[in-house]
Amino acid sequence: MSNALRARAEELGVQVSYHDVAGTLHHADDTTLEHVVAVLEADSASAATPAMVTAPIHISVAEPVAVRARVTDASLTVAGHPIGLTVAHGDDADSIQLPDDLPYGCHHLQFASDAGPGETIVVVAPDSMPRAERFAGHGSLFAPAYSLWEHSDPLPSYTHLHELARAAKANGIEVVSTLPLYATYLDDPFDPSPYSPVSRLHWNEVYLDDSGLPPEPVPPSGDIIDWRALAERRRRQLVAAVGDLDDKTQNEITAFAAAHPDIGAYARFRAGRDADGDLVVEQSHLLAQFLADRQLAAIRDDPAAAALALDLPIGSHPDGYEAWADSSMFGSGISVGAPPDSFFADGQDWGFPPPLPAALHASGHRLWRHLIERVGRHADVLRIDHAMAVHRLWWVPDGMSPTKGVYVQYPRAEILTVIAASAAAADVTIVGEDLGTVPTDVSDAFERWDMLGMYEEQFHLDDDPLPHIPRRTVAGIRTHDMEPIAELLATTDTSAYRTRLGTAHGRDIADNWADVVENMLIRLAWSDAYLVSADLDDLLGERRPHNLPGRVGPELWSRRLDRPTSETLDDPQVRRLLEILARRHHDAGGRPDDTSTT
Repeated sequence: MSNALRARAEELGVQVSYHDVAGTLHHADDTTLEHVVAVLEADSASAATPAMVTAPIHISVAEPVAVRARVTDASLTVAGHPIGLTVAHGDDADSIQLPDDLPYGCHHLQFASDAGPGETIVVVAPDSMPRAERFAGHGSLFAPAYSLWEHSDPLPSYTHLHELARAAKANGIEVVSTLPLYATYLDDPFDPSPYSPVSRLHWNEVYLDDSGLPPEPVPPSGDIIDWRALAERRRRQLVAAVGDLDDKTQNEITAFAAAHPDIGAYARFRAGRDADGDLVVEQSHLLAQFLADRQLAAIRDDPAAAALALDLPIGSHPDGYEAWADSSMFGSGISVGAPPDSFFADGQDWGFPPPLPAALHASGHRLWRHLIERVGRHADVLRIDHAMAVHRLWWVPDGMSPTKGVYVQYPRAEILTVIAASAAAADVTIVGEDLGTVPTDVSDAFERWDMLGMYEEQFHLDDDPLPHIPRRTVAGIRTHDMEPIAELLATTDTSAYRTRLGTAHGRDIADNWADVVENMLIRLAWSDAYLVSADLDDLLGERRPHNLPGRVGPELWSRRLDRPTSETLDDPQVRRLLEILARRHHDAGGRPDDTSTT
């Protein structure tokens, strides 16, 4: 490796060597470094901080902003309203005095000087990640939205998710979580994965319910959803509905688009891609976002519904809206993935383009701000998938194996501050998916911000003794990327774990999924975890996974519940296990394991 190339790469934030999970040291090769350095140098050149501003982000209230030019006037836009600011003139630099009572969030500072106009972002963040105390000590129920259905309406919808949230609340469960609900490509390129969205700012039109839309035949309903058929059906409905809108609804849609300019741009993007810019198709996508916003808002506004927890993927489709609308923010000829590990010997290439560190910095981390703001309209909890993305991402040059990738570092302190400020402004509790290998300095940063992490019992079945479950976590049995616990118990010897679990509970645990799951939930519910999450599939003894990482197939991201949602929740076994979750708050300080029913 060239010493000069290595030094330049490190200067640009490239981690030129790393230790894998086994402790083996790996070095990047010159070809990879040359490609990555070229991308980062272009990023730094195009996204350089304006010379008149000392830094694009200022983190504190009442902190003066130094400007290396004579300032004639300055204003700060707060909640859409500009306020005038005091300017102090100095010999070397002027300073703009910020108010000491700014609300949490990210505010635009604009000023005029003899060197020209200037603009920066003022970030006002709390000392720690915001966290809703009303959820502390409670339970959460997880289910993919596409798995929910009823005999009267077998198609997946936001309304079924709303009904699940109401049923959960009625059973004492305070949070319902689900997979990402963003729009995905369901035609060409076909990619139903909720973790490869067209856009992380816009909702999936397939999940709209049929109310107010022209009737269309319902495709045959089997175990596995035919996403293409549903997408075509919904496209026909929306196009037909555009020609039948009344004046009141049309005016509401116009006002909605004016309040969210990116939605109009998204509709134009989808129409340009799908129908050569057809105006009716563009209007149909605008209508879809309007209806989705209403149906999701109905969940958050319903006091009889559990709070909604949504999931934020770490990237979006390379041919999607984000890369099109803000191409300067993403690297070209690069994709994000993961290095080799014990599960994937050849590493992983996830396919989506990486955000560029310098561009993020110069924009005041606009991408993070907008993502959290949009989610905050409808959700009370946001899980950030692969929270390590605030620190580093594995970059894989196009045409190269993921084994040849390198880690590129990001401005972690800035990103975490912007996340905290944006979440506080939106009243959203942040959960960072921090499973796997997390460097000490990163875990220290998460702890400094008091950010909730995750604990999954399935990762600890071989631990002896069973580990303490930290307070600063959302604890569950497993993630959606892992095989259901019933399948694991059927194919793996878990006798040692059952012995340890039984010893902890003072009881014998039978070798069947129902008894093991019940005692797993008791262990989790009896822990200090902020929130305990149960997967509806694990409460049912389901053995089929929703996803198998690294694999593709029509059965993935597509499986419905065997029974309608209402019948599922009436199952005595499910109700018993939900009772364990519901009672953890009320039994704080005592064992919630006396939940026997007759």
